[in-house]
Amino acid sequence: MAFDLKWTTAMAAALLASGCNRADADDGWTAEQDTAICTDAQGKRLPDDRCRQHRVGGGGSGAFWYFLGRGRPIPFYGERATGGSFRAAYGARYATAPAGSAMTRAAAVSRGGFGSSASRFGSIHA
Repeated sequence: MAFDLKWTTAMAAALLASGCNRADADDGWTAEQDTAICTDAQGKRLPDDRCRQHRVGGGGSGAFWYFLGRGRPIPFYGERATGGSFRAAYGARYATAPAGSAMTRAAAVSRGGFGSSASRFGSIHA
């Protein structure tokens, strides 16, 4: 039993340390290279397919490529992109955002906590 606990703790620590190119659980993803994401005219992130359906500049679709430099945060869908430009840097090559970054930030969910409803939890009282 003690060996299993040590192994589980070691694996958890290794997974947390690796990070998988995430900046922080609250901050989302960070671009490891120059990255193009699809946004609306206000800079809110959209699925990349919206931009792929039209020419590179956007044009009429309401979807535009937004160019982020390496190390910049990649926003969740619906959140505003910052730190980049609607114009690609001259001579730069841009990758699309990693598939894992294609997420929407979920709102907090209230589960009730330990109020009066928890007073009988696990008890045998009728």
